[in-house]
Amino acid sequence: MFKNKLIYKTVALFAGVTILLIAAFGVISVYCVTAGYENAFKETVGTTVEQDGFGAAVQSIMSSAKREFVKQYEIENLIKDYSSEMGLGENRKCYILTVPGGEIVAPTYLMGDAIIKTRNLTNAIDRHVTGNSTGLRADMLDYAAYLSPLTDTSGEYVVYVTDNKAELHRVVSTILWIMLWMLLLGGLVSALIAVYISRSVTQPLRKLSRRADSFARGVYDMPSDLSRTDEIGTLSKSFNHMGRVMSKTISQMDADKHKVDVILEHITNGIMAFDTDQKLIHINPAASELLGITAADAPEFDSFFEKLDAGVCMAEFTYLDKYSSEIRDIIYNNKHIRIYFVPFKMDNERTAGIVCVFEDFTEQFNLEVARREFVAEVSHELKTPLFIIKTHTETLLNGYLSDKAILKKFLTTIEDEADKMTELVRNLLDLSKFDVQKFSMKKQVFSIEDMLRGIVSRFELEAEQNEINLEYVSMGELPKMYADPVQIERAIVNIVSNAIKYGRKGGDVNIAAGSMYNEVYIKVRDNGYGIPKSDLEHVFDRFFRVDRARTREKGGTGLGLSIAKEIIESHGGTITIESEYGKFTNVTINLPTATTK
Repeated sequence: MFKNKLIYKTVALFAGVTILLIAAFGVISVYCVTAGYENAFKETVGTTVEQDGFGAAVQSIMSSAKREFVKQYEIENLIKDYSSEMGLGENRKCYILTVPGGEIVAPTYLMGDAIIKTRNLTNAIDRHVTGNSTGLRADMLDYAAYLSPLTDTSGEYVVYVTDNKAELHRVVSTILWIMLWMLLLGGLVSALIAVYISRSVTQPLRKLSRRADSFARGVYDMPSDLSRTDEIGTLSKSFNHMGRVMSKTISQMDADKHKVDVILEHITNGIMAFDTDQKLIHINPAASELLGITAADAPEFDSFFEKLDAGVCMAEFTYLDKYSSEIRDIIYNNKHIRIYFVPFKMDNERTAGIVCVFEDFTEQFNLEVARREFVAEVSHELKTPLFIIKTHTETLLNGYLSDKAILKKFLTTIEDEADKMTELVRNLLDLSKFDVQKFSMKKQVFSIEDMLRGIVSRFELEAEQNEINLEYVSMGELPKMYADPVQIERAIVNIVSNAIKYGRKGGDVNIAAGSMYNEVYIKVRDNGYGIPKSDLEHVFDRFFRVDRARTREKGGTGLGLSIAKEIIESHGGTITIESEYGKFTNVTINLPTATTK
């Protein structure tokens, strides 16, 4: 469409200019021919009549005493003699008229012609002056020269020459026909030239247009094949240079965008970006997972953070020109989240949007809470035995050293409390070693079945004292284990000890062991008080006790199961607890059966 329009415009312009030029040339030619013809008529006739003696000869003949027919004969001969000089012929005639009547007196063969009183003729007859004015629009040319009488008795006459412009009309008609053919030929030639010129322009423009379309499609490395050295060639070179620059720039932008996308996708913090219209412009996978939303269902800035109860709105940053970061802490889906609001600007130094960084510090928060609880628990666990030791020591120092029975009793209590503190500190040291992964293990090959039977023998007396039936059942031949036997035994002892300590009187504690899928499983089951469902997920937490009063009465610190879990997992195993409150508790240990290392 662009090509056709340009060709039409070019053809119309060239044809119009050509027609105008030829038409102007034709008008000027007609004008010049007409003016030249009239000037030539006036100069030729005037010179012949006034300077070459034609007028004087007519005046002499008409003033002579000769008879009229002689005068007419001589006048006719005189006209014949000067006919070539004045250009007389069929279209141009010469008359001798009387004054003031204006009748034709010679030549006789023209006496029947009708004479029209023109301005020139009127001036000659009435004013006795030569009338030689001409007009381009007049239908005829005429020249009237007044001949004054030579004697008082001779008459007055006018030499009157007329021209009907037939020759001029023929010449003008010829010129017009020539102009018409020139118009047709010029229009055709100009159209051809216009088509050629327009094609020489539109072809490279079409190539440049296709190049621009390729830019829009993202193809920048398709150079134009123009080898011209004119302005279009320069424009093509500029397009090529622009394509190279755009290709390099877009490639760099794509690389930078990909780099940013990769960073945002793999960053652990959630990131959301909003523009000043409160529309979401970016969200990374971490934010989608943390907040449970996607870019498609993300609400506007104000409504979104109003739902999160963050206490911010877009107006704070856009109208109040807040350029400093804002920090808000919220709780969302039982997660502690810290949000950083960072405004970003554009070139006009105005806020263009807000970047929101979501940091999930639930783990740090829980660790801080656990640390505080840990300090409180340790302080509490140490406070009681220290208080007992201090009070018993003060009592002994205040006068009971001589009473051996009381002395022995108090010293025994002090020793028991010191042992509890020693056990507590030992357990804490072991847990800290597990935390920093510096717990040294001395692995060796041993029989897990012999270990279990030894543990049962070890707790038989305690079980009997608590009126509990302790039983071990082997579910088949157990493979040798390659592990730290001391630590494995410590973990199992903690579990069996808990089962006996917190079991019902007259109840059972069953220990079963077997192997399956390259693993050894050990199950310790009791039908004691059980664990409430709400406490099951916390049984491996440090210092956690289901029944604090009974635990303290039995001498527990709440670290046994934590230590057992650390020991089992450090050997690549797992430990799980199933329980129904008031009915049973079942602890299952799974350990790999690799016998070599």
